[in-house]
Amino acid sequence: MSWKCSRPILFQDEETDVKSLRGKMYDVRGIKTTVAYHPLAVRRRPNLWSLFIEDWQYVAEQYFKR
Repeated sequence: MSWKCSRPILFQDEETDVKSLRGKMYDVRGIKTTVAYHPLAVRRRPNLWSLFIEDWQYVAEQYFKR
């Protein structure tokens, strides 16, 4: 199976940023997917820590509501 970059699926507008994609579930080839800040970005910008935690809490809520 050949995998192509998911950028066209999630980022149809090249100006889209992570901030606007957070907090939603996306269907990528039948797999539930979400967008979150990368841990290294949080390490470099500590002000993102609370958003990073929110991202993972959202993932946990979505996972455990099955």
